[in-house]
Formats: sequence, C-alpha cells, structure tokens
Amino acid sequence: MKAIIFDMDGVIVDTNPHHKTAWREYYERYGKTLSDDEFVEHISGKHNSHIVAHLFTDRTLTPEEVARLSHEKEALFRELYRSEIVAVAGLVDFLKALKAAGIRTAVATSAPVENLDFVMDALDIRQYFDVLLNESMVSHPKPDPEIYQKAMTLLGVEPADSVVFEDSMTGIQAGKASGATVVGVATTQTPDELWPFVDDVIHDFTEMTPDRLQRLINVF
Repeated sequence: MKAIIFDMDGVIVDTNPHHKTAWREYYERYGKTLSDDEFVEHISGKHNSHIVAHLFTDRTLTPEEVARLSHEKEALFRELYRSEIVAVAGLVDFLKALKAAGIRTAVATSAPVENLDFVMDALDIRQYFDVLLNESMVSHPKPDPEIYQKAMTLLGVEPADSVVFEDSMTGIQAGKASGATVVGVATTQTPDELWPFVDDVIHDFTEMTPDRLQRLINVF
C-alpha cells in the first residue's frame, strides 16, 4: 500500500500571501507592524502558538488567551480569503489520478480544523482524501514528525511507502523526520532554496506527472 500526504497551506492552496495580509492586519489591530523578513522568520510554517507569542512578547499568555487570539486571526484570514480561494494549479487532476489508481491520500496540516474544513468544502475536494488531520489531533507541531507519523498510521502505510508534499522548511523537516520521501512545492520558497532538503521540487502539480512520481517511489 502506497500513500501521498499533503500539507495544506502552500501546497493545496497558495495561502501564504493571504495569511501575510491577515497577519499584517492582525498585528495592526494591536499597534504593531510586520515586515516581510519577520513573516518568513516568525510566521511562515510556524504554529499559531509560536506566532502569537512573537506578537505579544511584552506579556505571558495563558493557553486560553493563545487559543482565543489564534482563532480571532484565523477567522480574519477566512473572511479575507473566501472570495479568492483557488487550488494550486494541477492539484485536482492529480488528486483524481491518485484516486483512480487506488493510492491512499491524507492532508496533514498545522492549521485549525475550521481552516481545513473551509478549504476542503470551498474547493469541493474532501472526497479525494482518506484521512484529514488538523492541529488539534497532535501534541507536537511541525517540525516534529508526529502529524505525518499519525497520518501514516491511519492510512496503514510505512514511511518508505509515503510521499509528503510540503512548502515550508518546518514542514519539510517534519516530513523528512517521519521517514517519508518529500517533494517541495515552490510556492513559499524558491526551488533553489528547497532543493538541498527534499527529494524533488515542483512549482505546482501540473509538473507532477505519474511518471515523475513513479521515479520517486513505485506508486503507480
């Protein structure tokens, strides 16, 4: 049994520009600014608990406050992105090919379940996935491999039989630590930045042909 596991933000949907806009607006609500460099260092690929802690460095937040502030920001993101959501090019055709070939699939995202449901339903792609994992289903966020290990367990596959699609360095680290083959999706970083850390790089899924995937792992 073989499986393909997808991160969501930056892989299924190119949300990073919209998350950047939402985080900038959110920072401004609290009288702060967010530079592009800060976005890359403190936000891209990071768990919301880390990001909120960076925003509120002047005080210690309770877990309840972290959860409330995180949900507030994600609601803002969904509001801003709702009218613009679109799948990464070639994704749906790739998912259909995997389904037709009997390849098991999962989403393993550090996003909250509300964002996962929002993306699955807005794009009408829920039927293409056997397993959906969100942040609430693991104890340790990426770059810890827990979410990918759990996805493999639920899919009934071994790491050697799994391909992970990721865009961020923390996600790539998680995929590699899980033992999977990792394909970098160059939505967040350039191919040159990704290549030293992954087994293959694509700009989008129009480039991930069955033959190319078969060269990575004997899936088809």
